[in-house]
Amino acid sequence: MPARLTKLKRTGTPRRQAAKSAVADPRKRLLRVLALLEANLGTPVWDGPKDALEVLVLTILSQNTTDPNALRAYQNLAAKLPAAPTGKDLALLPRDAGGNVDKVKLRLSDAARAVEAPDWPRVAALSPPALAELIRQAGLPQSKSASILAALHWLHRATGGYRLEAAMQAMGVEAVMAALSGLKGIGVKTIGVTLIEALGADLCPVDTHVHRILNRLAIVDTGANRDRTFALLKPMLPAGRAFALHHNLLTFGRSVCLAKAPHCGDCVLRRLCPSRQS
Repeated sequence: MPARLTKLKRTGTPRRQAAKSAVADPRKRLLRVLALLEANLGTPVWDGPKDALEVLVLTILSQNTTDPNALRAYQNLAAKLPAAPTGKDLALLPRDAGGNVDKVKLRLSDAARAVEAPDWPRVAALSPPALAELIRQAGLPQSKSASILAALHWLHRATGGYRLEAAMQAMGVEAVMAALSGLKGIGVKTIGVTLIEALGADLCPVDTHVHRILNRLAIVDTGANRDRTFALLKPMLPAGRAFALHHNLLTFGRSVCLAKAPHCGDCVLRRLCPSRQS
């Protein structure tokens, strides 16, 4: 099974193991999918905490664009409105042979470790058009600037500062997710990605790959409603397995279970899948 394994640390020795028979119960089918993906791809391991607000803003910037574009917009924002330096090192960003940021190896959340953050009070004081101009490289600058400012203003009202971790500690994960998802342009997926990448939360964010695969496997039946997929999946997952499932489904969706031409003949989950092609 081809896979992009360079982004994440993984445990285990990947070996080809395929499903031998169908599984009728959706939750048992999910557990079998979990085990097979980990056997074939290894088990992705969270690599430790990152500043949650930085990851949130990077995730907002990444919507409907490439990670390098989002990174450039974030770097421009930080350069124009710099905070006091903390010793972060740009050398931590993966580079290709030409010295450019490696588009394959880059995990955008890792930029929170490598790029100095902007001065959040100064960012929060900007008008939406002014912020939009600074993040234009990420695309959709008007909508993204509105979302970033809404998050900053909510966070300051809730905590008196700009530490998302403080809101988590005071309110809990569920309350923070509810508050942020009530803001325009910040969806459940964006919040979920922030929480798992920055804080190691036991969540499986549902992007287009996760949603597509879970519906093809009939683990859920949610049409186009990704938030519904997230809500139904959450109680089905055993504790401590969500991070691995999320990242293995991303790899699987990019390499085997493609949107338009899935490689069903080479799929280790084929016998579990009611949607498989002959």
